[in-house]
Amino acid sequence: MSHKLSILAAGLVVALSATTVDARELIYGSWVSPKHPVMSIALPHLFKGVEKDTGGAIKWKMVAGGQLVNGRGTVGGLRDGLIDAGMSIPSYTPKHLPASNSIFSTLVFGDDIVAAGGATTETALLHCPQCLKEYKKNKTVFIGGYSASPFMLMCRDKITNLAELKGKKVRSSGGGVFLMKQAGAIPVAMSPAQATTALQRGAIDCVLGAPSWLRSYGYQDVAKHIIDYPLGMVGPVLSMLINRGTWTKMTLAQKKAHLKYAPRVVAHSVISSYLMRDEEVLKNAKKAGVTLHPGGKEFGALVAKRKKIQRQQNIDNARKFGVKNPEAIMAAFEKSLAKWRGLSKAIGRDVGKYEAALKREVYDKLDINKL
Repeated sequence: MSHKLSILAAGLVVALSATTVDARELIYGSWVSPKHPVMSIALPHLFKGVEKDTGGAIKWKMVAGGQLVNGRGTVGGLRDGLIDAGMSIPSYTPKHLPASNSIFSTLVFGDDIVAAGGATTETALLHCPQCLKEYKKNKTVFIGGYSASPFMLMCRDKITNLAELKGKKVRSSGGGVFLMKQAGAIPVAMSPAQATTALQRGAIDCVLGAPSWLRSYGYQDVAKHIIDYPLGMVGPVLSMLINRGTWTKMTLAQKKAHLKYAPRVVAHSVISSYLMRDEEVLKNAKKAGVTLHPGGKEFGALVAKRKKIQRQQNIDNARKFGVKNPEAIMAAFEKSLAKWRGLSKAIGRDVGKYEAALKREVYDKLDINKL
């Protein structure tokens, strides 16, 4: 009996050792605050889901606030294996992600964030071979992102028209840079997190960004004036960009677990983290003394002019960075956007319906071997 117990005990030790060896804690390095809604609301759905579905073999740990990488250093940090996953903005590293940046730099006007989020994610994953190639070149794998809600101008001082905006320094990125130049403002390149201190010190006058940033980055204490006019949506923000070495070490089942929860992350990023949060933040901002000023017809004219010229400008810019046939990427994005504008009507603000649509239209069509 004792001999059998010894064999059983030895087998248990081996089994436990194998579990310990196989269990992996992966690091998600974020340059934004852990309070950012995508970090606190959306990504935990994937982290918890993957841990559950893999039986604890994979556990994600978030190290936020720029402790490991900053916005511009995320792609390099992933490429060098400093972090296992992170969030990258294509316009921060256009030389490394030129095809992705051609999509990100195309402002989507209006307020249909559900359509914008679906179209940008679909285009990058299904209709942009050059995007997939550049992720691979940078030793990364992209599995999910989002579009931010319509950007507005959030300013230190009262600005209500284009004449008052002229000459002002505005934190902007992607297509917003060209829009601000067109408006006569001076675009300033920096991350939303860096803009907090810049606003406080008067180094910049305004931020072109999502209203939820008032809380996410603490702008509300300084930016007391908002021009209440939608000035375009950008995407995809590459919120789930994974180190390729980390990805290849996963079993097929573990990879599928990540893709299972990716559409849920996209859905919560768009609806829970931005659309619904914007409304809450703006409501509270008004109570805190922030004033919303109507944009007026001249901002409508600014947007209309941008619509006419941005396509060719983005194509020319993409070609300068080595993108081949950028017209094909733009055409695919426009086709996808038209489709998602139709789909968004039935989705509304229902996260479950959005997740199901993303799964059906994007993730069920992915070839896991081509990521």
